[in-house]
Amino acid sequence: MFTRTVILPGPSAHWEVWRCRSGSNSVREGSAETHLEGANVGRSVVVALPSRSCRTFAFSAPTKDPEILRKLAFAQVEKRGLTSASLVQTPFHCHVVGERDGQSLVSVDVLLPDGAASLAGTPAGALLANSRLFQIPEGKLVILQEQGRLVLCAGAGGRLLHTQIVSATGDLRGHAASEIRIAMLALQQDEIISEITGVELWGEYPAADVERLSDQLGIPVETRPRPVPHTANLRRDASSDLLPPAARQALRRRRLLALRWVALAAVILPVVWWLRAERQKLHALEAEAARIESTLNASIQTPGQSAEQERLRAEHAVVTAAQARWAALRMALEPRRYPVATLDALSRCLTASDVVLTRFESKMADATVSGTARSAMDAYNYFNAVNKDPTLGVYAWSMLPPTIAANGSATFEIKGKMR
Repeated sequence: MFTRTVILPGPSAHWEVWRCRSGSNSVREGSAETHLEGANVGRSVVVALPSRSCRTFAFSAPTKDPEILRKLAFAQVEKRGLTSASLVQTPFHCHVVGERDGQSLVSVDVLLPDGAASLAGTPAGALLANSRLFQIPEGKLVILQEQGRLVLCAGAGGRLLHTQIVSATGDLRGHAASEIRIAMLALQQDEIISEITGVELWGEYPAADVERLSDQLGIPVETRPRPVPHTANLRRDASSDLLPPAARQALRRRRLLALRWVALAAVILPVVWWLRAERQKLHALEAEAARIESTLNASIQTPGQSAEQERLRAEHAVVTAAQARWAALRMALEPRRYPVATLDALSRCLTASDVVLTRFESKMADATVSGTARSAMDAYNYFNAVNKDPTLGVYAWSMLPPTIAANGSATFEIKGKMR
């Protein structure tokens, strides 16, 4: 089941924490002073960016090719002066909203430098513009509240196309009406939206201000509560492309490491199943030997059955020989000595420190694990966790002093000798 924790900007200065699940409505779980505080409530976290941190605009392109569309979108980003980096280094994401007369209607989200700086240390796996969490009504503009600001949202087919801050104070008075009027003219002139029939205000506003805005714009204006985040929008639009370059690289490394563990498990699991089957055969032989020995002892006490005794002795000798051969394999068949069990226990110990494992090797009675740690202290903490793990107690572990890099990180190697 799809389940994500979403951190989104609230109407006032705080942030809201929502739990989004497939097949059910999103549920608000609380508030947070910062998105970093909210992100600590779960592992699978998506941060919804306010318009002051993420710029959203739309354009038309005469192609459907994703690679060409991305290059054209980057040209639009450069044209608006929203980046000074290369295409690869710029955090932006393209959304193909629809097609019109052979043209692709594209909406682009761009992470602004202030937004990238605010995300430092946030364990987000994906980002999206806050307004993409909601269904935008057809032919209408939406004004929603984001941390004390009023943001204009325009869309097509229920999907977001364009956002723009129209009031930095959250007030409908002042220049809000003129900003909305200019945005309406620009959207229609650029043929982003063909017709605008009204405005929806999401949130609470004084009735007099709503009526005044309607008179100033010359179109109906109505208020309604802000809807809950739409899970389908979250699944479709959240992307790691909006993450800052360093965060994207770290996420890519974590995914590659996970794929390596999956590949390693695919190799080891068949061996584990074979060892389990052989161990079951050994137990069956031991049970048969015990039965024959019991029968033989009983027959020895009964006179006049020498032929039967000889037959039982012969069977006992065969089973005893097979049992001796299996006994030689007992060390290999003990579950705690399986390489996959050792690897699983080494992975569990990672919770004790900030460590990444890079290599694991198991040879007969020896095991070796290498990795990197944030510091030498983290490497020693991991070594202590390995020594205390019950499953890993079948080995005697040792570690040479870690190698310290210029940035303070440590490279280590831990060796285990089977007891």
